[in-house]
Amino acid sequence: MATQKIDRRSQRTRGALRSAFIELVLSRGYEAVTTGEICDRANVGRSTFYSHYTSKRELLEESLQHPSDGLAACVGVAATPQELLPLLAHFTEQRAINRVCLDAPIRSIWVRTLARMIERRLPRSARAKLPAGLIALVVAESQIALIAHWLTGKFSVQPEVVAAMLITNTRTLLANQ
Repeated sequence: MATQKIDRRSQRTRGALRSAFIELVLSRGYEAVTTGEICDRANVGRSTFYSHYTSKRELLEESLQHPSDGLAACVGVAATPQELLPLLAHFTEQRAINRVCLDAPIRSIWVRTLARMIERRLPRSARAKLPAGLIALVVAESQIALIAHWLTGKFSVQPEVVAAMLITNTRTLLANQ
């Protein structure tokens, strides 16, 4: 079986674009950042940017994939709270980024990105009464809301409890749709 060769230059370029994008969004906000500014900060040309991404929104959606993977996994019957703890630790370590990601307009983009990932994982039994897309959006909204409220620090809740709540709430929403 042949393994796919990883293009290191492409990885480096994408990493530079992601880093530049995150820095700019943190300092200026998502809506204020332009593709040209991302290119300048990453030290790449516009054509290079567009050979990797169609827009800054696509770059944002790709950046949201990693945290969304763990949350989407809550749909699976084998998901455990213990598996979510590294993701929750990541969220607490990245409070500055979360501050931006949990506010408009990024939050709604994150919810839709997560909902697409959840929808692909929904079991057939969860699609009986409501459209899968609607179920996935409700689950994604619930998960992001729980994380947002937990990260504000207003409620002193241990990560283990939040992880268990994410799984329990997801399963309850799916069972009662």
